Amino acid sequence: MEIIPVIDLMGGIVVQARGGERESYPPLQSVLTDSIEPLKVIDDLLAFYSFKTFYIADLDAITDQRLNIELYQQITSAFPQINFLLDVGIQTQQQWNVLNKISGLTVVIASESLCDLGLLQVAQDGILSLDFQHGVFLGNDEILEQAEYWPDTIIMMNLDAVGAQSGPDVSLLKQLRAQREGVDIIVAGGVRNIQDLMRLKQGNVTRVLVASALHSGKLDSVQMVQK
Repeated sequence: MEIIPVIDLMGGIVVQARGGERESYPPLQSVLTDSIEPLKVIDDLLAFYSFKTFYIADLDAITDQRLNIELYQQITSAFPQINFLLDVGIQTQQQWNVLNKISGLTVVIASESLCDLGLLQVAQDGILSLDFQHGVFLGNDEILEQAEYWPDTIIMMNLDAVGAQSGPDVSLLKQLRAQREGVDIIVAGGVRNIQDLMRLKQGNVTRVLVASALHSGKLDSVQMVQK
């Protein structure tokens, strides 16, 4: 199983996501770093464990469409060995074309912000994030219903579980798998400890997004190797 650390950016710093209430996210507090500067946080996480992939959510871009192309290029240039999954609340094919040119990025298409559904047909090498909050799908229902247009990899993003220490949403995982056989699902939200990771691994989950369990110290480097 691959553990993918989450970097949530807002106002130029790394913040701590909790329950999808973005306006109240505090600056990151972590046992792995004393910094809130994006490049330093990534560097400190790599000193803890040799992660191959990071997930970055630019919350300013997601909420206000303020893409920070310069920052994305700085990050990918500083860590050329890392694949960065980037969610900026992409809405159109034009935005896709701009971001897809940046080496080291895999663009995430989030259901909550997608306006041009035609993007799903031209961006099959991207990743679709199916977003849920308060038990409701966020986005055009056609995205959820027409699983044949999903790319091969999707993210199951349960915002209620983010930072909530509630455990991953296994029932939602089963629901999405039933909609499209063979789709690769990256689980996001709710992972608390090594037991949650092992449970997901037993359910054939191969990748998972993790933040709180890392920064709280509930996952150590020995467990990361054993998972």
